[in-house]
Amino acid sequence: MESSELNNPLQPKAADRLEKLKAGWEEQSKYSRFSETLETQDLRLLLEHYPPLQELIRQIATQQPIKATSQPSEKTNQQLQKAIQEADFAKQKLTETLALLEKTQQEASQLKSIHKNSVDKLQEESKQLQEQLSSTQQQLNQCQLQLAEQNTSLEEIAFLRNEPELSKRLDLGSLPSDNTQALIQIVAVLAQKDNLERLWQALKERCEAEKRPANGQEMNLLKTALSWYNHNWRTRPFQLIEIVAGHSYDYEKHQKSLHTASGETIHALHLPGLADGSGKPLCKALVNTR
Repeated sequence: MESSELNNPLQPKAADRLEKLKAGWEEQSKYSRFSETLETQDLRLLLEHYPPLQELIRQIATQQPIKATSQPSEKTNQQLQKAIQEADFAKQKLTETLALLEKTQQEASQLKSIHKNSVDKLQEESKQLQEQLSSTQQQLNQCQLQLAEQNTSLEEIAFLRNEPELSKRLDLGSLPSDNTQALIQIVAVLAQKDNLERLWQALKERCEAEKRPANGQEMNLLKTALSWYNHNWRTRPFQLIEIVAGHSYDYEKHQKSLHTASGETIHALHLPGLADGSGKPLCKALVNTR
């Protein structure tokens, strides 16, 4: 016990209060604040019976450096070191995270560039494929047209071979056995204007003799021959003069069949006529009237 305390014994109540004030003083040295509210009696107790406060006043009075009444505990130092280590670790992790984020951004930028290049390449390839598809489709259409023409030509060749009398009138009575050579000969003959008109006249006579309209094979031969002729006259093509039942009879464009009844209304078309590039009738349409 201190000498001041021996010389001035305290009452139990005052001694208890002094112990609390001592504890508060030691507590504030750790946390820089005093937990108790001091009154005048408290200050007197500390001044008279608490040596650290007395020493502090003595140092202030003699202008001596104030000595710390207590040093941080070992536990506090350990906690402080741990907090510093955790801060360093967090800083390191933050640095690593930032570096990873930067790397990820670079990779994302590269992937975006690769994606754009891939899209551009796919679009270019798609465009090329579409052009190739369009070209292929055109070639296919042309091949189909040629095949259709070839099939039609084969039908015309077969028809003329089966109609020797008609073939003879067209000077095609001795067609070669080779279909290609036969087709060349037929085209060479029927693609001429005079022979086209001669074909129409021969077909008209057949219709009149048999009292009927031109059949499918005869019509196909006439239309095919007309297309061969028009191949060389595309700017002024010849045309068929066709008419449907119910229209009025026109002497300038129509010719009545020998077997038709008198009348001025078209009843049936037996054979389409031929008109030149200006629309002038060369062969009038053969019709039946009533």
